[in-house]
Amino acid sequence: MIRQLSYYKTILILMFLSQFVQAQTTDLISEHFKLLNSHNIQALASEYTDDAEIFSPNWQGAKIGPAGITEVYSRYYKTTPDLTYTVTNTIKSGDNIIVQYSWGGTMAKPENGEPAYMEGKKYTLQCCAIFVIKNNKIIKETNYFDQVAYLRQVGFFDQR
Repeated sequence: MIRQLSYYKTILILMFLSQFVQAQTTDLISEHFKLLNSHNIQALASEYTDDAEIFSPNWQGAKIGPAGITEVYSRYYKTTPDLTYTVTNTIKSGDNIIVQYSWGGTMAKPENGEPAYMEGKKYTLQCCAIFVIKNNKIIKETNYFDQVAYLRQVGFFDQR
């Protein structure tokens, strides 16, 4: 009887810890999108491990860790100062979290090499990101969105 009680206590403790870890992971992603909306690059970068890999269809290869995040979001917030993010759905499975969201704003300052006709164009994109979390840090993030939809909204296909 004592062994059986000990077994059930262990099961209950493991269930509790599992729920706690899942809540922590979900809280990390919730905080992540709050930081994106507040444009707090330093705090955002601190959510990633030093060797985290971050992928997006508009980059060549992966960005790595906090330095990669700092580079990317410094550019994004400079070109689109009113950039906002809206989460529409979150799915958790083990160490993976899938987030459907939209992001958009007004292209205020196109980067060097980007055409001037993009300036002042508003855009909103539907996106999906897959996060892999370990020890309450992001170790991998893969983003997906329609690059053609972005080009359409910033006037690329209107050019002659």
